[in-house]
This record gives sequence, C-alpha cells and structure tokens, in this order.
Amino acid sequence: MTAATIAALVVVLVLFFALLSIRLHVGLALMVSALAGVLILRSTGAGVSTVANQPFSTAADYSLTIIPLFIVMGVFAVRAGLAQAAFDLATSAFRRLPGGPALASLAGSGMFAAVTGSSVATVATMARVSTDAIVRAGYSIRLAAGVVCAGGTLGVLIPPSIVLVLYGVVTEESIGQLLIAGIGPGLLTIAVYAVTIVALVASQRRRVADRDLVQAGAGTGSATGEFAEEASEPIGRDITGFLYLVVIFAVSVGTIYLGVATPTEAASFGAFAALVILLLRSRPSAWLRNIEESLREAVGLTAMTFLLMVGAGVFTYVLALSGASTSLVNAVTAADLPPYVVLIACLAVLLPLGMFLDGISMILIAAPLLHPILTGYGFDGIWIGVLIVKVAEMALITPPVGMNAFVYSGAVREADLSKVFRGIVPFVVADLVVVALLIAFPAVVTFLPSMSGAQ
Repeated sequence: MTAATIAALVVVLVLFFALLSIRLHVGLALMVSALAGVLILRSTGAGVSTVANQPFSTAADYSLTIIPLFIVMGVFAVRAGLAQAAFDLATSAFRRLPGGPALASLAGSGMFAAVTGSSVATVATMARVSTDAIVRAGYSIRLAAGVVCAGGTLGVLIPPSIVLVLYGVVTEESIGQLLIAGIGPGLLTIAVYAVTIVALVASQRRRVADRDLVQAGAGTGSATGEFAEEASEPIGRDITGFLYLVVIFAVSVGTIYLGVATPTEAASFGAFAALVILLLRSRPSAWLRNIEESLREAVGLTAMTFLLMVGAGVFTYVLALSGASTSLVNAVTAADLPPYVVLIACLAVLLPLGMFLDGISMILIAAPLLHPILTGYGFDGIWIGVLIVKVAEMALITPPVGMNAFVYSGAVREADLSKVFRGIVPFVVADLVVVALLIAFPAVVTFLPSMSGAQ
C-alpha cells in the first residue's frame, strides 16, 4: 500500500472512533467514516455513487430475508410470555439445587437470548427480575450480575442466532450448517456456566458458614438463615409455555437439521408458529394490538440490524478499495506462522473491539478479514465461524469495557460497575475454558452439522 492509502485508512479509523465517542449510531459512524475514505481514495463522484449504490447492493440479498423473519419470531415469542414461562419453569426445576435462582436465571437468559438473538436486550430484560430472585435467596449481587451478563451471550450460539446468520452471509458459509453447529457449543457453554455457578455458590456458603461459626463462638447469635428464603421462593409453573418454545424451536431449527427446509423457509415456519402461539395466549380483543406492537418492534430491530449491515458494507468496500484486506491476508499467509498461533491471535484481536462495538458490528467488520486468513491455513469454515462468533460476544462481558456490564449497571441501580465486573470475571474464565475446549475438540462444533441435512 502507498503512503497516501495508509494515510486514508488512518483518517477513516480516527474518524470512526471519534464518531463513536460522540455516541453516533455504529452503522452511521461506519458509513460516514467510510465515505471519507472513498472521497480521499477516489473522488467526490465516486463517494456519492458508493453511498447511493452500496446500501442497495448490501441489503438486496435473498439470504438476508431470514433476519426479519427470525426477529419477528423472537418478538412474537417474547410478547406471548414464553421467556417468562421458561424462567418460571427453570425456577421450579432448580429451586432445591445449590444456587437454584442463579441456575434458573441462566436457563431463562439462555432461552430468552435464543428467541431474541440479542445479548444486550436479554441483559436489559432479565436484569431486574433475576437479580431480585437471586438476592432474595441470600446470594450476592455480584453473582446475579455475572449470571445475567454472561447468560445474555448465549443467544449468539443457540439457534436461531442472527449473529451466526450474518456471519454466514458475509463469509458465504452455509447458514443452515452454522445454525446447527451452534447447538453443541451453546450447550457446552451452559454446562460450564452452571458448574461455575455451583462453585461460586459453594464458596459463598462456606464463607457464610465460617462467619456464623465465628459469631456463635463470640456469643453474638446463631446462623442468620441467609439462604432460608430459597426454598420458600414462590414458584411459577408454566409447562405449556415451555412446550410452546419447544414447538418454535422444532419447526425452525428442527426442519433445518432434517434438511426438509432451507433456513429462510424454516424461519418463516418459526415466525408463523410464534404468531399462532401469541394468538392462543392472548385474548381476542388484544390480538390486533399485540400484532401491531410486535410488528412495530420487529421493524425497528430489523432497521437497526440492516443499518449496521449497510455501514459495515461501505466500510468493507473501503478496506477492499485501499487494498488493506488483501495486504493483510497476504502478509499473514506469507509469514508462515504455526496455524494455531494465527488462530489464537485472530481471536484475541476481537476482544479489544468489544470495548467499542456490539457483537453484530464486530462480526460484520472482522469476519470478512479473519475468515480468509484462517481458512487459508486449512481450518474448517464452520468451526472458525462458531469460534469467531463466540469470542466476539465474549468481548461484551470482558473488562474493562464490556457493554453488557454497563447495561446491567444501568438497569440495577444498586450494582455499581466494580461489583458487576467482579461478578463477571469468573464467567470470563469459564468462557476461556469453553473456547479452549472448542479448539481442542472441534467435533463439539462439527459433529451435528456433519450428521444433519442442513443446507
């Protein structure tokens, strides 16, 4: 690259982060900074032409129709109360286990995140109800913060995942295979999170028991009964709501696995099933209002997602125009480094991006750069996709600037950021364990896709 090209890229990056610092929407920040790059590299006419044509060329892709369908499906499911039903059922199932409310929050967050596909939305919705239940049972607010913030990230792996869909679009990997590939890592993440919760609860119980023994020995009283409320917590049972969730999952993901429907067809089946369930779980007099409000919310979420895609599309065009993308791929490939060193370095690059960007923006920007590098080293594209998506969402809970932590602190006023980040740290360690296991045992990712008929 020439000195002029490098200078243009510096201007683009500086302008991009400057626009983020004044809280401009990420999609608009990408578009404006990329436009500046086109003006520098080409001309005013080329810049105007890019802004006019790139949004259409980015959005006019048939495979993208799956995104609004999955969003509508999630909105219908949430409005039908299925996420709350899942949380109630999980509370009932786990109430007698150590850390029952925290485990229920993890399960509820996972199901909620799966139907919404948004980490931030999950944290904002689950923060208050989960925190109240966990704290009333006698556990620390740090545990509640860690569980909710980490639980919100589960939606990027457990299908239907919008982030995996976007990864498939920008890298031209099979969307159906990616969605099925997320199941194994998603379940593994839940299991590792659950073990982390049980270990944290056991540690807290030991500290409380030691404190009470010291107080008893000093004649200051007996055990405080700090955990007594856990068993008497009111339980909400809604097995029907959970079964409805299973139906939505079966008609959307099950049909993809069996190969009887394309991802887009499966998404339409899931959206229709969610609509029917919404009507069944609401009064006829509220049908029109529920549908109207759901569609309004879905349109807003879809517009936000496509704005990010358009901005990232223009930004990626500038990188290609400057030759930066090709130069980066060639430089890394020519370096002849050990493949796993390159893999770990590429994944590590994603963590700082979480300080500024949400998971969708990170995937749209980073995937077109990292995917050709890693597949050039012979790694499986589906396996790489799951790893990149996992690490990208992990960045949202990584100190010092994890977006989920700020969302949780804003929703739960008594939880200052220092408490939130201390609560998150054990789950960051758990995520690192999961990533290590996925690298060591690729079959966790590839087994189900190899057995499925996913297109």
